[in-house]
Amino acid sequence: GGKVGIGTSSPTEALDVDGTSIRLRQSLTPSSASDVGVTGQIAWDANYIYVCVATDTWKRAAIGTW
Repeated sequence: GGKVGIGTSSPTEALDVDGTSIRLRQSLTPSSASDVGVTGQIAWDANYIYVCVATDTWKRAAIGTW
């Protein structure tokens, strides 16, 4: 049905991960809020989580320690 399950044989979404976390092994830092990107792309570096919210339009949220 076009759905992929990791750790589940009955995925309910396009990508369904049955686990406690996901991992992006390599960081990516967009050069600016208008850097090249596609809607839905997610990236990270040591200071921010980045989300591409529209073609070539990034937003970021700071990462802090606790």
